[in-house]
Amino acid sequence: MRGTLSESALGLLDSLPTLRTGEAIVVGEGVSVPMRVRFDTLPEERKPLSGTASFSAAWQNDDKDESFVAEIVERWRRQRR
Repeated sequence: MRGTLSESALGLLDSLPTLRTGEAIVVGEGVSVPMRVRFDTLPEERKPLSGTASFSAAWQNDDKDESFVAEIVERWRRQRR
């Protein structure tokens, strides 16, 4: 990101970790100056019927499927060829 921004906009990079859900930094030809924006929140009935996976709940399960891990590693190896 640092290489794509002008020197005057580099300070915006420092604000990346502080962005909340629904916020973004807009840069490019469509805006005159880089800026931080906040999107309106959608009403519940307009939101997609999907959500973030519950990783903390999944990590608490003791499902150790060694074949799953081996399959993933094999896929990675085939991609490199």
